[in-house]
Amino acid sequence: MRLLDFHTHLPNIERYRGDSSVIAVRSLMPDEEVDDRSDLFTVGIHPMDKQRYADPDGLLLRRIDELGERFLGIGECGWDRRSLLSMEEQTALVRCHIALADRLCCPLILHVVGGWHLLLRERRSHPEGVWVVHGFRGKPALLRQLEEAQIQVSLHPLYRWDEVPKRPFFIETDECDLPLREIYSRVAKQLGEPLTELSQRILSSYSRLLTSDR
Repeated sequence: MRLLDFHTHLPNIERYRGDSSVIAVRSLMPDEEVDDRSDLFTVGIHPMDKQRYADPDGLLLRRIDELGERFLGIGECGWDRRSLLSMEEQTALVRCHIALADRLCCPLILHVVGGWHLLLRERRSHPEGVWVVHGFRGKPALLRQLEEAQIQVSLHPLYRWDEVPKRPFFIETDECDLPLREIYSRVAKQLGEPLTELSQRILSSYSRLLTSDR
């Protein structure tokens, strides 16, 4: 049985060495080195990044070219109220990522802390394309808003399960040190389905993501 970790970072990637049962998608920042364990990468400029990039498009395209067939999507990018950047500056950066995802016909991975209204506004202007909010742990009303906007979610390891997503969803570790299998087991128990069925369902969603718009 294989398990997909839809969004993670280098510390967890190192834990997966020697474990071929995990399909690991690493979120790569512009200044981070590529590792030889991650199966796929997303590339983006995080809203908490303190760097100011004169040519974000060129920077991201160079990283994408470096990754070749291991490139999955653009991001994580988004909005974070803790950022040193203003919300207007963050929006401008997100729009660069949206344009690039549209150009490359690939998924857009989003990080949102305190900017949900901005996300929904941008989605109304860009209704096409696959958008996935990672680390989602919001309330049921917010989940319904995202689903109505055709935005998928990758669930935070500590998602409370006040609402079961109606659209296909993903599971991730992000920066959490909980073992991936334990997270999957918790979700399977919450949903009342065998772990193997949950794994297969998420892998099916992942396969559709790989072929969407390409």
